[in-house]
Amino acid sequence: MAVFNNYSLTMAESGYYIDVDTMFTPGEIIPSRDISLKQVRVVVGTQGSSRLKIVESATNITVGSFYIPNTNGGMATATIDTQNLLLKTGKRYRLEFDDNNDFLRIYKTTLINPNGLGTYMTWSDSGGQCPTELTYDLPNSAPSIPGAFTQPTGTLEQGDTKAITWGASTDPDGNLKGYKLGVSVNDGPYTEYDLAYSGPSWSYTIPTNATKIKFRVKAYDYAGLESAYRESTVFTVTKPKYYWNKYSIIQRKKYTKRYIDERFGLASGVYGFTNFTFDNVNGIFNGLGSGNILLSVQDPVIYQVYSAGSTVMNASEYRMSIPGDSDSYKTYNYVYEVSPETTSERGNLIQSGIIAEDGAYPNNGPAIGYWWVKGSRVNQSIAPPGPFTVPAPGTVFKPSDQINIVWGASTAANLTIYEIERSFNEDGQFVNMSPVTAPNTSYSYGKITDKTKTKLQFRVRAKNSSGVYSDWIYSDVYVIQHNVIPTILLNTANNFIMSETEGQNEVLVDGSARDNDANDNIIIKMQINDGTIRNIQSGLSDGSTPIEFSKKITYSNKRVYDGATPLTNDLAENVDHTLKVWADDGQGGISTVEERKFRVIHNRPPVISGTDEDLGEILEIPSITYQVDDPEKQTATITERINGQIIRTFDAELGKEYKIEIPIEMWIPLQLEKEHIITIEAKDTFGAKSTRTYTFTRTEDTILLELKNPFVTDIAATRLLVTPDVYLPIGSTILIEACNNAFDEVPTWEDITGMAMNKRGYNFTNTEKTAEQWGVNIRFTINKGTAHDQVRFNGFGGAFD
Repeated sequence: MAVFNNYSLTMAESGYYIDVDTMFTPGEIIPSRDISLKQVRVVVGTQGSSRLKIVESATNITVGSFYIPNTNGGMATATIDTQNLLLKTGKRYRLEFDDNNDFLRIYKTTLINPNGLGTYMTWSDSGGQCPTELTYDLPNSAPSIPGAFTQPTGTLEQGDTKAITWGASTDPDGNLKGYKLGVSVNDGPYTEYDLAYSGPSWSYTIPTNATKIKFRVKAYDYAGLESAYRESTVFTVTKPKYYWNKYSIIQRKKYTKRYIDERFGLASGVYGFTNFTFDNVNGIFNGLGSGNILLSVQDPVIYQVYSAGSTVMNASEYRMSIPGDSDSYKTYNYVYEVSPETTSERGNLIQSGIIAEDGAYPNNGPAIGYWWVKGSRVNQSIAPPGPFTVPAPGTVFKPSDQINIVWGASTAANLTIYEIERSFNEDGQFVNMSPVTAPNTSYSYGKITDKTKTKLQFRVRAKNSSGVYSDWIYSDVYVIQHNVIPTILLNTANNFIMSETEGQNEVLVDGSARDNDANDNIIIKMQINDGTIRNIQSGLSDGSTPIEFSKKITYSNKRVYDGATPLTNDLAENVDHTLKVWADDGQGGISTVEERKFRVIHNRPPVISGTDEDLGEILEIPSITYQVDDPEKQTATITERINGQIIRTFDAELGKEYKIEIPIEMWIPLQLEKEHIITIEAKDTFGAKSTRTYTFTRTEDTILLELKNPFVTDIAATRLLVTPDVYLPIGSTILIEACNNAFDEVPTWEDITGMAMNKRGYNFTNTEKTAEQWGVNIRFTINKGTAHDQVRFNGFGGAFD
């Protein structure tokens, strides 16, 4: 849609108008192309049935006649609906305003801000302009069908992001807006994507569940007209393809420890090794040491291996059965056997670069007799080299050995080089070496004399002329043996206990280390669980003499210490903890790690005699006796409470008998017929505490209330009014008494119950006193009697004179 003369109007000076007499023709319309005339707007004043006529100039044929809206003679902008009148290209049309013998006035105005979208009608009277606004539609044609799809091609893979491209559409009217792309997955309905303001290309990610896919596309213009669809072929979609490496599987054997029997005391004549190793490849036990160690308090665990390479061995353990009980030492007998169960591990590389769809093999695990490891996508890399064939797996190098490596060739086309890297000590820091030009597949590395380098590994990858790499292929990890590994003997018993108790709060870690390499500085190290590693001792080896070591560790508040330095965080109870001791020669040689299991007993709270108890209903203050002890013999602080309120706090003497008594001033306020709680709390030096609890219900059958401080009077009181606020259930009684000589040693009490309960004044009968002062006192005696409900005494009021 377009508009001729789309402008704003302002009135010129008054009088610029034309009163139409029969007919007024302001000008012509000369379309440059076919248009559909929608409406004409003009500033007029009308009254009656004036009309606008559109006449073909050449033939004087009226092609349209339309009423002008009635403005009742006033000036207004009239919008004349021309009902999509078709005006043809190359013809001339004039606008005629016909008053139809009624009033029609056309105002002259000044044209403001013309936008150049069309022509406007003018007359030459005094330079004024008659604004006539024309609104029209232009005919529109749909865009052409898009060209054929050029991308993607071939077989697609799930998860890939692909460029979808097609031939561009054209639009005869030059108003192409964009494309609508449809995608059908697995013969499903098309999902439409509106690609407004887009060229003939779009990036699309293949769904991971797709097995086939099809595209279609159509163009559309700004007027909403669309072309026909262009459809692609059906593309096959597969799972992504990867390179896989196939390894052998190593079965690691396991062993079990089976209980046989136990006996009191130390078994006599039991000799064996103080420790052993287990070969998990061959499934055999080997003893460590001489094998002539006698089971004893110093060596409480002895392993009896029947023969070198045995698959069964016995063990005897001499230990305390019940911690802290010196009479509970027993000898426990076990048998260690190779288990039929095994664990699988990845072995040596057999074949690399096997192409298979995702999911064909485990990402990193066993299947169909091999161990599989997934590598890179096939469409993103090239085939990797074959496995290393030299050196053989398990090779141990000496510093004097010349190291040469050989690997299998890659099957990729257009290879240029192989890149080789090496890493020491399994640190993961691979360093690039000189590349090897394909098709060569060998490299001479040289010798390694640096004693800090004890392990060596190589890796190799291929590269083609396009700069695309393969995955890395790794060699075995080779050992470089520079020196003799030291040995260690640990005397500390296994399965010891640590606690706050004297005798269990320290352990001696002692033994000896030996190194056959002279001048090596031997450091004996210690660690508990995975905590901080501490140096116990160090010494320079002479090649033969054992280096003795000794270190005392202590236990306090859940932690083990070396002096004041904690070796652990808080240790849990009832689980095994591990003391580890080994020798390090500083040249990369580390002895077997000797381990000793131990457990800790946390600080235990003090023990209060007796048991928690409900004392039932009581009339009098209870009397409770108790004693306090502490397993670690620490000071115990006692706090006695009634309903949470402290009675007293003191440091107890362990084993001494104490008695808790509730003071009368704390007893009296205790509510009747309600449960009350007495607690005795004992807390040790480390904050561990225990509590003994007694509950009871206080009951009364008589309540006696009397003023603590009588009222002082100058003379003897003669009258008294008492008004008690009291509830007396059926079966209960009350006695209210008063005296006017309250300070006498034996006051004269008078019964005022009747008068008080009726809220009437009472006249005293007593006129004598023996004390220096006169005074008024009042007392109440309430007996529960046979009443079932509570008696309630809320207070009283009164007066005297």
